[in-house]
Amino acid sequence: MDTATDFPLVAGDRSGAVCDAQGNAFAPGSPTALGTGLRPVPLNEHSARINPYLRAVHDHPGVLLPTPSPAALDALRAAAGTPRRLVVDLGCGSGNFLLQLAAQRPQDHFVGLELRFKRLVKSARKFERLGLHNVWILREQAERFGSYFAPGAVAEVHVNFPDPWPRRSQWRKRLIQPAFLSELERLLTPGGWFFLKTDHTGYFLHVLGLIHRRPGWRLRDFCNDTHLRSAASRGVAAGGQQAAPAETEFEQLFRSKGQAVFSLALERTR
Repeated sequence: MDTATDFPLVAGDRSGAVCDAQGNAFAPGSPTALGTGLRPVPLNEHSARINPYLRAVHDHPGVLLPTPSPAALDALRAAAGTPRRLVVDLGCGSGNFLLQLAAQRPQDHFVGLELRFKRLVKSARKFERLGLHNVWILREQAERFGSYFAPGAVAEVHVNFPDPWPRRSQWRKRLIQPAFLSELERLLTPGGWFFLKTDHTGYFLHVLGLIHRRPGWRLRDFCNDTHLRSAASRGVAAGGQQAAPAETEFEQLFRSKGQAVFSLALERTR
């Protein structure tokens, strides 16, 4: 997630088209595309000129799944071998954060979910340019991530700068809700980790309140401004290991402005 104006799509907004393998685009209103309420619209030259990434998402079949399915993702991962850990990044933006993790940890598998066509294509190009074979991206809503993984199969989930939906009337639209945490509890392996970063104080307190009321979580790391930490201490990895700090484009922007970033790391204890 790179800019504040891009947040709503990551959190489940259904605007924008998606293409299938035959080049058909889907627009809001149809029951066709994976139950997201999209109806088929022919992809013509006019739509391709408006958004050239409608076609480009199909140019990276080994990395990018524009109309994903659990079977298609499993096939790509099987070809890459058995990982030590499976890591999921919800709302992976242009892929910089995911790229850093995948390059640091070639023994692990990384899966990112994103909705915007341009960001998906930019991510795929970066991964291919660096020759990374342990990372894949899906065009999918963050709320649907549980459809792609077996219970207890995920070692880490990262959510970086989700849409804060700041007005009280919007809070129900926030990604991190009790139902989301229930899905995390189902998918995370015992000892699995959930990482959150946000610049929004209210959202951060909202998540802390939700976690406080749920058993089975241990707070392993907490920071009310990551920019005040040293580079070494920012690199907290799952299992308590140290790792080079990985930052999103958004976090780098906030760092340049001196704006605080909140972070927490939670371990699933059962």
